Amino acid sequence: MCVKKWFPFIGTMVIVGCGAILHYSLSLSGMAAWSFIVSSVNGSAWELYKPVGIVYIFWIVIELSYLRPSLMHFVCSKVVGMYVLCLTALAVGIAVQPLHEVFSEMHFWIVALVSVSSAQMTGYGIYRSDVKIEILYVPLLLSILCMVFMLLFLSFYPPHWIIFTEK
Repeated sequence: MCVKKWFPFIGTMVIVGCGAILHYSLSLSGMAAWSFIVSSVNGSAWELYKPVGIVYIFWIVIELSYLRPSLMHFVCSKVVGMYVLCLTALAVGIAVQPLHEVFSEMHFWIVALVSVSSAQMTGYGIYRSDVKIEILYVPLLLSILCMVFMLLFLSFYPPHWIIFTEK
């Protein structure tokens, strides 16, 4: 059995599982200072995205080192997947937010499974296709640096927008 064929599925499970550990790390660590950066502080859509977004970035590095794919095409497809992850997590997080009282524990799992699955399928689909996404290499690489900056900066200084507040 070829492990490379199963990497999108394995990646989805690892990202959601490790994202869950980060999601609950605030309470698991006894409110340690480091956990405010990586965990969900409230039930807002951004805070639901943050743990899986961080793990997704690390998973890209793991895939790069194990699969050794065509670098530019792979990185571009994964960065597009990262933005699909972000947009899907924010959209599903906002859509599911009114049901937060009913599904308080399932809220994160719904957002994580839907967004990570869609990101993995998009990234894998673009990578396996003949789309010439490499022409966007530099803008996509710069945009991933912007995403990392946002993950760090917006953890400490979130604006008062709907994606950053819990209803």
